[in-house]
Amino acid sequence: MTTTEAEGTARVRYGWPSIVVVVVAGVLYAYVLWNAIGNLVNLPKALGSLTPWWLLILDVAVPVAAFVAAFLLGRRTGLAARSVFFLVGLAVVACSTVGSIAFVQTH
Repeated sequence: MTTTEAEGTARVRYGWPSIVVVVVAGVLYAYVLWNAIGNLVNLPKALGSLTPWWLLILDVAVPVAAFVAAFLLGRRTGLAARSVFFLVGLAVVACSTVGSIAFVQTH
């Protein structure tokens, strides 16, 4: 094996299926982020001094952190593993969002 062959096999190339997975996951994470930013803008008007600022900031930070973590963890894996990382991240984001909605409604 020559050095050029060894270098070619060591690099991971992204094909179009990997790009599609990242783009679809990005759109789903962006949707949750858009709703969190909307809550950050609109809930203080409705709740006044009872606004849970820590929760609103956490709702904005969790989708970004989950997407970055899934992208970094899945960048050197196969397509199936990369998809699982993004799905697990979406599950974490969904649980966080539902928990924050429940908290706001009960307090």
